[in-house]
Amino acid sequence: MIREKLGENARVVSVRQTGGEGLKRFISSPKLEVIAEVPDPDLPVPQLDANDSTATKTVDKQDANASADVAPSKIVKPAKENLSNSSPKPLDDEQKDALNILTKAGFDETLISQIKSWPEVGNLEGLALADVLRKVTLCLSDRYKSMPTSVLSTKVALLGSPGAGKTTMLCKLLAHEVFINKRIPMVLKLENGVPNPDDSLRIFCDVIGVTLYRESSKIPPASLQSPLFIDIPGISINNASEWSSINNSLQELGVNSRILVLNGAYDTKVLAKCIRIGSNLDATHLAITHFDELSNASKLWPLILDSGLTPYCISTGQNVTGDFSSNVLNQMIAKSFPENLYAQTFSSYQRT
Repeated sequence: MIREKLGENARVVSVRQTGGEGLKRFISSPKLEVIAEVPDPDLPVPQLDANDSTATKTVDKQDANASADVAPSKIVKPAKENLSNSSPKPLDDEQKDALNILTKAGFDETLISQIKSWPEVGNLEGLALADVLRKVTLCLSDRYKSMPTSVLSTKVALLGSPGAGKTTMLCKLLAHEVFINKRIPMVLKLENGVPNPDDSLRIFCDVIGVTLYRESSKIPPASLQSPLFIDIPGISINNASEWSSINNSLQELGVNSRILVLNGAYDTKVLAKCIRIGSNLDATHLAITHFDELSNASKLWPLILDSGLTPYCISTGQNVTGDFSSNVLNQMIAKSFPENLYAQTFSSYQRT
């Protein structure tokens, strides 16, 4: 099928099965991810002579499994050896300033300014775009992995402003606890004088067998097998008194784990203000929603790296059957660099 779509010279490099994470894996069919390689048509493929020693050795090693009609003249050298004899093409003007290309492609300018100041990046001037992408990706990965991490306790509160997607995120977490972790979570709907309706959440809890409480005095003790999740009302980021009241209530309940839920599609300044509020509320973890609405996620890197919070998950879709992934690093890397740049760098590696 790959040869029919990409040409007779195409070859399959790897095949792996992929599927949705969390609840979605139960209701969607698995898919196959196929990575194929197409040789550069400008590079001739040399044919080996039947008397060539390399060809003879190759046939000898594979003689037990080879079919009778395979001739030594059809065996070619590996792609890397073939490409090594071709001289690399000189860098064009755009490749000499690869960071400018990233900026034009939508890469966040604040992140680029930070990258230039990172000592481990080194001098990027004059490097090909492929090398710049590789260095930037490695540095982002290393800095992400060096961030402090913390584990969720048995009492978890979800914080966030209206529209952040707290309730949807809570439903996804509950489904993950029930279907994946095989636990029996509980939910407390906290009000603190602010109306916090529970119609949709109550229906969802009934469906998956989770008990919803509205009074903290009636909640059984939380445990590892029965964690407590607390849903708070949506409070404006400008209402400092209400946030202070919520903080006091969470302290009285002994809630040590607090997930700050951010709508990834919001403006960077709004997200930064939400993170400051989350820090004042002793937030410990970070969850990003509406990730699928972003064409480029590079604006989130400075917020994630500088927040001091443990990245917990990334959510796509506005319904409970949408994916949510705990592999935040892979999601961020995949969403930060435009696909056309990756295609350009792949072709440049073929020529070197």
